[in-house]
Amino acid sequence: MDTWIWIVLAIAVLAIVVVIALAATRKKKEHRAAVQRENRQRAAELRSRSEEEELVARERKADADEARAEAERARIEADRLEHDAQRRAEEAERVRQEAETHRREAGALDPDGDGAGADGTTGDRTGRVGEDGDGGTDDGRDEGDTRPADDARSDHARGPEDRPRV
Repeated sequence: MDTWIWIVLAIAVLAIVVVIALAATRKKKEHRAAVQRENRQRAAELRSRSEEEELVARERKADADEARAEAERARIEADRLEHDAQRRAEEAERVRQEAETHRREAGALDPDGDGAGADGTTGDRTGRVGEDGDGGTDDGRDEGDTRPADDARSDHARGPEDRPRV
């Protein structure tokens, strides 16, 4: 074969190799471009999801802050109620002490007074019954009798027509 055929054949093979190389390069570029498009799309989706999650995180933080504020308000209210309860207890103790002082003053002014004592009993504050042991007063009246002492004198000495009707 002649040399010029070999040269043409070599140029043809070289041209085929160049065409194949160009085709492969173009295919690689197209593949890379497709992968880059997918990556960009995926990155955009990830950014979008990240923004949504950021919004959700902010909402949760806001909810937590709100719950914290509500808890603080509840603590403040509980402290206020505790202070109010303590103030009322102190006021009740003061009123009780005033009542006890008034009872003592009344006892000092009228030791034989028949007013109700602090324990709800009447008459003698020692808890003793009258000297006759009947639970009545020393002037002959029964314990619930509210008539003046001279009207309560011995109902037994009066006749039924003299006794007051009850």
